[in-house]
Amino acid sequence: MACLEGKIFVIQGAPHSISFFTMEDNYSSPNIKRDNRFRRLMDIVACHSISMLYILDEACIWQLDKKNIISKYVDIDISPVFSTMSISGRDLLVTSSDGLRMYRYKSFGRPSPVEIRLPVGLLTTKPWHALEVDGWYVIAHIEGAKFHRVSKFEASQLTRAKLEVFTYGKKMGADIDQLSNPVYVAVEPKHGHIFVADHDNRRVVVLDRELKRVFTISYLPSGCYPTRLCYLEKSSELLVGMTDGCVVVYKFCRYVLHCKPTVFY
Repeated sequence: MACLEGKIFVIQGAPHSISFFTMEDNYSSPNIKRDNRFRRLMDIVACHSISMLYILDEACIWQLDKKNIISKYVDIDISPVFSTMSISGRDLLVTSSDGLRMYRYKSFGRPSPVEIRLPVGLLTTKPWHALEVDGWYVIAHIEGAKFHRVSKFEASQLTRAKLEVFTYGKKMGADIDQLSNPVYVAVEPKHGHIFVADHDNRRVVVLDRELKRVFTISYLPSGCYPTRLCYLEKSSELLVGMTDGCVVVYKFCRYVLHCKPTVFY
C-alpha cells in the first residue's frame, strides 16, 4: 500500500492488478491498474520527490511514473515466499527470508544491490519488514517461531559492526509487551515514532525512538487483520491496509488519535 499525490494504491490479491482511489472515494469502486507482465505482486512504495511508485514483484521491481507508464526498474533474486519493501530517499530496501538488500539509486544504469548485514544475534531470525531511517534500521522479525520482536540496530561508530540497540516484544502473545506476527512497520519521522502492524493480535502498536510502547491502536474493523502501513507526514495520518482490502485512515493530533477512523474500500 502506498499514497502518492492524493491517491491510495493497494495491491490486489488477484494477480496482475493494483487498485487505486482518492481520499474522497470511500465506499465506491476503485480504479484498477493491470499489466500482464506482473507475476506475483507483494508490496508497493512511493517516492514523493520524483512522483514515482515502485512495485515489488516475484523477480523484479517495477516503476510506475506520473504518466501512468510501467517499466522495469531492476531484476532481483530473493526468496519469493514473502517479501516486503520500504524506501529511504530514492533507495529501496527489500526484506525477505534471504535477509535485507538495499538497491542504491544510480544516475545512470540500473541500481546496484547492497547486502545489509544483520547483527550477529539476529542472523537466525525470519525478517518480515525493515526500514532505514537516518543511518539506523528497524526490523520486524520472528525468532524460532516463538519470539516475535521489533529490533532497532545501527553501525558501531568504532568498529562499524551492526549492533542491536533497542528491542520490543518477547515471546509470542497478546499482552502489553508482546507481539504476534509483526508483519510491517512504518515511521513518523518528526518524533521518530514506529508503528507496528501486530497482525495476529489485530492491532497497531505505536513505539517511541527507543522502542518503548506509547499506545496501541485496537479500533479496527471486525474480522480484519493489519497487513500494511503507510504514514503520511504532511497530513499526520496513518493508513492501515487490512486483509479484506479495506484501508483505515487514522488522524493524529500529537499523541492522541481521533476515535473514529475513516474506512476506505
